[in-house]
Amino acid sequence: CKPPNPGSPKSPCRPLLPSSNSPQWRSVIRACERRQIPPPTMEQSDGPKRPKLADAADGDEDRLSVLPDDILIHILVKLRGTPMAARTSVLCRRWRDLWKLLPELNFPLGTEPHRIRSALTAHEAPVIHFLVVDLQDAAAESVATWVPIIAPRLFGELFIFNLRRDWDGETGTVELPCFQGADWISLDLDNLGLALPPSGVFAWLTDLCLVAVRMRGSCRLGDIVSSPRCPSLRKLILRDAQVRADIVIHSESLLEIGMDNVLLDHNALGPGILAISSESVLQIDLKNLIGVRQLLVMAPALISLKEKDTTYIADPVDPSQPVANISAPQLTLLEWNARYDRRSVQLGKMAHLQWLHAGQFLVYGSDEDFAHNRIRLLQRFEFIICLDLALYYRKVTCLTTNAT
Repeated sequence: CKPPNPGSPKSPCRPLLPSSNSPQWRSVIRACERRQIPPPTMEQSDGPKRPKLADAADGDEDRLSVLPDDILIHILVKLRGTPMAARTSVLCRRWRDLWKLLPELNFPLGTEPHRIRSALTAHEAPVIHFLVVDLQDAAAESVATWVPIIAPRLFGELFIFNLRRDWDGETGTVELPCFQGADWISLDLDNLGLALPPSGVFAWLTDLCLVAVRMRGSCRLGDIVSSPRCPSLRKLILRDAQVRADIVIHSESLLEIGMDNVLLDHNALGPGILAISSESVLQIDLKNLIGVRQLLVMAPALISLKEKDTTYIADPVDPSQPVANISAPQLTLLEWNARYDRRSVQLGKMAHLQWLHAGQFLVYGSDEDFAHNRIRLLQRFEFIICLDLALYYRKVTCLTTNAT
């Protein structure tokens, strides 16, 4: 879920970018440092946008400023964040407002929220290909002031990180607009609330990563990531999250689903349901899911299914209902670390299974049911190429007494 390094193939014309050690780079940074002028606010602009070339700050011939705009913009992209790029406006008229045309924006940790909003408001490029925002102790209200500004112009990748130094409970809910042109969205909100848009289509979104979020609002996660609203989604990652509704996914494009440390919290409504129906998905990794009443998977192309440390809760109305029902006829790898019982866990036909990870066995222990569940899982399959088991032995201390 971390942003790729600058210079990834998705950004246009990056082969023209000079190295960070190039003389052009060093001249820009040295000129900024020699002047020792505090950075201007990013919304400031005065004078004509493209004046004639001015002399360099130190009186030397300014060869860098004679380069075309597109080359100078590529140089600014390589600077250490958008605030540094805006600071080059003090060099001469030639550089003034060039930062406003950047296709990539990066606001490092410590950038004040009002400066982010001012910069995005002043930004003039019709399209943003890459946006990274590092926040610290951000409240939902401050994020809401600038997120809607970028939604219509973002045709690329969005990364928002929030670092909270002190936990003082949930501080509001971020209402996410519909990013119709984004192809990669990664949000790590450090337990801020997140409300998904009730309408709109994420037409180009291929990767969605949600970390440390508390799902709020009327729109359910499953509704967003299903094919009608995310027709191109290929990878879904949900980690360290709280979800107050069932997660029901119907997708014809997803290839990979990963969920780790997710709480399905229904409060008075009871535990939730995780249902995945996809003819395209190839890999599903589920780890430490809490409060699951039922796991339903219908994936005819699924190759790998990993389920570890999930807490299943029987249906309080009908305890006889199975807690898991898996239909994956093409499955070749299965990791199942939850308890297994034919009555409560229905795995369906898996004629192509080759690798089985059956979890832990407590050897010579008193927890008979724990081992028997694993044995029942092994008996479920007649032929396995690779079997992975973990055998645990209790430590026994022998006490001896000396005869007198």
